Order: sequence, then structure tokens, then C-alpha cells
Amino acid sequence: MRVSEREEYVPRHMKPAGVMEPAPRPSKAPAHMGAAAYSAQEEAEPAAAPAHMRASERPASTTSADGGESEPDRQARVGRSQLLISVCVAISRITGFIRTWAMGLAMGTTLLSSSYQVACNLPNQLYELVMGGMLVTAFLPVYVSLRKREGEERANQYASTLMGIVLVFLGVVALLATLFAPQVVWTQMFFSPSGDRELVVYFFRFFAVQLLFYGVSAVAGGLLNSRSDYFWSSAAPIANNIVVIFAMFVYYFVSADNPDFAKLVLAVGTPLGVFVQMAMQVPALAKNGVHLKPWRINLHDPALRETLALGIPTIVVTLCSFATVSVQNAAAMAVSDAGSSVLYYARQWFTLPYAFLAVPVTTTLFTELAGMVADRDDAAVRRTIVSGTQQNFFSMVPFMLYLIVFAVPLVSLFRAGSFDWTSVDLVSGYLAVMALSLPFYACFLFMQKVFSALRAMKQYAVCNLVVSGVQVVLTIVLCLGAGSWDGFGLAGVAVAQIAFFVLGTVWCYAYLSKRLGGIGLRTLVGSFMSSLLVGAAGAAVGAALLWALQAFVMPIEAGGIPWALACIVVGGLASLVVTYGLGMVFHVPGSAFLGRIVARFLPRKAN
Repeated sequence: MRVSEREEYVPRHMKPAGVMEPAPRPSKAPAHMGAAAYSAQEEAEPAAAPAHMRASERPASTTSADGGESEPDRQARVGRSQLLISVCVAISRITGFIRTWAMGLAMGTTLLSSSYQVACNLPNQLYELVMGGMLVTAFLPVYVSLRKREGEERANQYASTLMGIVLVFLGVVALLATLFAPQVVWTQMFFSPSGDRELVVYFFRFFAVQLLFYGVSAVAGGLLNSRSDYFWSSAAPIANNIVVIFAMFVYYFVSADNPDFAKLVLAVGTPLGVFVQMAMQVPALAKNGVHLKPWRINLHDPALRETLALGIPTIVVTLCSFATVSVQNAAAMAVSDAGSSVLYYARQWFTLPYAFLAVPVTTTLFTELAGMVADRDDAAVRRTIVSGTQQNFFSMVPFMLYLIVFAVPLVSLFRAGSFDWTSVDLVSGYLAVMALSLPFYACFLFMQKVFSALRAMKQYAVCNLVVSGVQVVLTIVLCLGAGSWDGFGLAGVAVAQIAFFVLGTVWCYAYLSKRLGGIGLRTLVGSFMSSLLVGAAGAAVGAALLWALQAFVMPIEAGGIPWALACIVVGGLASLVVTYGLGMVFHVPGSAFLGRIVARFLPRKAN
């Protein structure tokens, strides 16, 4: 049965990257921290002619019979987009690391640091709650469909209406959030005394305006991504990081003499960074043929109704997300003043491999899936789901093991100023447990895009509702304990997160297998195990080198940041070479993606 026959087709088409997140919001982790199998041989086939080769030089076989884009050409184009996003994400993450290091230098794992993080995350959560989820899952599909059916002018009319609504609605929400800041903050710290919430309220009154900036970024980034212009939405977070880094350094140098002014710098600098991130993308719209008139709002636009119909199920998803993050923050802060900041620092390393390796895959494949569903090409949909999953496994499973092995030296890179060895112990311990959810985290976020493309967000919402309920209960019980049992402390938050992503991922793939007439679940399990084996080989080599360096040179704690970095480089490079070398030699499913990237840097053979 065709995909479109299972559910009434509604024209449709997020990171980020979110992926296609139409939005390029600051790269925060989602709140929860939610029959033709594509064979390894098929995936490993060479990509199309290199992008720099002139059309006349390309093999004739790369053109389809009907004159459209052939599969090798499509793979080459997607690969180029993925590479561009990966480069931008890499630079963004480097500046993001500096931002986190500067925060550790300035605030460490303290009540101030936790308060800042709670206040900084709240606008993200509120944005997702009131509009973000709808924009991620519904806006881009509808826009792309309109362009195909009715042309550029009609699509721009719809986008103008949506941008106008975003400006008005989120502007009002931001104002209300500012006025009722104490009540909003309470939702994140209901286990803590009111005195601990004062700093959060102070920061949040400044940060609430970010809601508006996120919305504009989401629309602008989605429009650019729909034109295959991934540069601005991927590069804009770099500017955001630079602004906040400057604010953190100013705070560090002036806080001792003028603490009130120092806090004001943080309070102003953080939303300024988000504003700059938004402002970088808007001018690029006109260059891509997108001319918006947000003052022209047509509430009777049928495309707007389509957006609402597709996006309404995401309200359940975002409510679940808000609830789980609220419980996480409240439980973490109840355990320790450092709770929220520990979660934040750990997430920086947890999300790094996902952002660098999985986001490019998810971003580009979301666009491809939307087109496949619009064309009612069910076989292509199945192949793309399997291919995307295999790429996620091949990248994320090994990095799950790497994060466990290298948790201490990785977190040691933050050790400076207020971030002492006690902070390293707290964050690295949490990271090692949290890492177990990484492959399932990547797959679950991929599933959000798949379900959106298939118009199955109702089913995704039901899944979220059930597994979020499980996560909330587990977080409270495992973190705070019950009866005579004191619980696991902060580790309880991580264990509950693992349960969420594992259960959610299994649920989603089981549903897709039933709906699509099979997607090769045994093949996917085999891909996971293959990735686990090559990842374990690499992690074992890295662990051995890390032990030897500490045993025969000096322990991590005895050295500074340069020594921790040296251990990571030596052990990490060895792990990568072993894992991905074995993967490419034995054609582990998903490895072709890496092979295509490597091939782009190799010289071409002369004819």
C-alpha cells in the first residue's frame, strides 16, 4: 500500500539543522535529554561525478531517462550539502566549546551558573511550546508543496502571512513572559525554595525576548534551507557564540569589582547573540528569491489551515517536552545547586557528535523525504529511512563508547577559573551515563522528521505522550528516591533519559515497519551490531592508550588543559582510525557516507 494511501495526503513539505530544523536557534539539545531494505552494497555504490566536473564531462549514466535528476546525482548533491553543514557545524561547535569554557571560567558549577542556564533554556522551551514544534514539522512541508503546485509568488504570500503571525504572536508571548517571569520560572524549580529562583527571574526578564528572535530565525532558516541554501542557517550560530563569549569574558574580568554590572552584561549579551544569529539570515532571503511582506497577514489562507492541521499534533509533543525538561531541572536543582549546570556542561559533549555527524544527515534527508512523499515514491521513502538510520548508527554508536572512555579528559578541557576538579568529577560522571542514549537520541530525532514527512505526527505525539510519562516518573523516583531509597542523584536524570529515547525509538520503528510494509528491521539491528563491534574495537584501543599515557606520563588531574587535550587527540585519533577504518574495509552499513566525504578530499585520477 502506498504511503499516501495510509493517510490522507495534505500538501506539505527544522535544527538547524532541526533539522531540517527550519530554525537555526542556538544549538541546544532537545528538551528530553523527543519492504525494500537499503543494502550495504547499494549504499556503497560510488556517488555521482564530482561537483566541480562540468556537466558535459559527467557520465551520461548520471542522467535519468526522463531528464530528471538521477539517483547518483541526487546522492552527490545531498552529500555536498551534508559536507557544507558539517563544516559550519564544526566551526559552530568550536566556538560553542569556547563559549562553554568561558562560562566555566566565569561561573563554574555554582548556583549562579545553574540559574543562568535555567533562564537561558526557558525561552527555548516556551518557543517550542507555543510555536516552534509547529514550525519545525509543518511550515516547511506546506511551503515546498505550494512552490511546486502554485509557484513562487503564492509560496511567498504564505510565508509572509506566517512571518507576520510569528512577529505578532511571539512578541505578545515574550511580553507576557517578561511580566509574569516569577510564575514562569516556578515551572522549572518547583522543588526549590523561592530564594533560589531570584537569579533565574532576573536573567529571564532579559532573555524572554529571545522567543521572538527564535521564531523569525525559524521561518528564515526554513525558507533558506528549502532553496538548498544551508550556509546561513548553519553559520549564524557562530556569530551568536562569539557575542556570548565576549559577554562571558567581560563578566569574568569585572565581576569581582562590579558584580551588578557583570550580571547585566550577561543579561544583555545573551539575547544580543540570538538577535545577531537571526539578523544574519534575513538578508539572504532576498538573494534566494524570497520576498516577504509580513504586514500582509491573510488569516484565511488555506495553506495556513494546512499548517495548523499538520502542526496541532506537535502541541502534544512540545507539552511533553516542556514537562520532562521542567521535571529534569527541578529534580536536578533539588539534588544540588550545581544540578542544572552539570546537565548543561555534559550536554555540550553529548550533542557534539550528533550536531557534527547526524544533523547534516537529518537536515538534508528531511528535505528529500518531503519531496519523496509529495511524489508518492514509497520505495524511495523506505530506502531513505533505512539509509539515514544506518548512517546514524555508524556515527553515533562508536561515539557513544568514545564519550564513556574519554569523559574525564573531555570535561577536563573546561577546567579553569571557577570550574575545578570537583566540577570535572560531577560532569564526567553524568556524561558517561548519559552517553548510553546517544544513538537512540539521534534516531528518535530523525524519526520526528520522518513522521512529519509522512503526515503521521499524531502517532509521533502519542509515542511522546507515553514515553514522556515514563521519563517523568523515572526522573523523580531515580533522582530523588522513594520511601527509604535515596535514589541515584543526578545520574537518575540520565537513566530516565536513556529509557525515554530507547522506548521512543523502538516504538517509532515498529510503527513504520507496520505502516510501510516492512523497512528491514533485522537489517537495522544488524547495522547497529556492526557499528557496535567496530566502535568497541576503536574504544578499546583508545582506552588502552589513555591508560598508558596516564600510567607512564602523568594522570589527567595532574596536568592542565594541554595535557587533557593531548590525551584526547592521541587516544581519539587512534579510536577513529580503528573504528572507521574497519567500517570502510568491511563495508559496515552507513560507512559509504563517510567514504563519500573522504573521497571529496582525495585528488582525482587523470583520465
